[in-house]
Amino acid sequence: MANSALQAAQVLVIELHIPAVHQILVQSILQGEDGLGVIRSFDHALGRQQLWTTPSQRHLAIDWLDSLPEDLGCRVTGEWIWHERP
Repeated sequence: MANSALQAAQVLVIELHIPAVHQILVQSILQGEDGLGVIRSFDHALGRQQLWTTPSQRHLAIDWLDSLPEDLGCRVTGEWIWHERP
């Protein structure tokens, strides 16, 4: 597989902490950013969420996260490339 095709097939997972009270609001705001990614709840009670996007959109996703109001308490706690297990 060519490098560009491999990158297109990859998923970048940006791990987030979002207080439970703001999780639905952040997900709703993301819906307005057509095609940027999706947020999945990893551990709702502890505020652990994952923003799934593509490596090529990483800078857009980080810029979007940085644009959120500080009052939402959303912060990046890590990131990694998801790979399907053989």
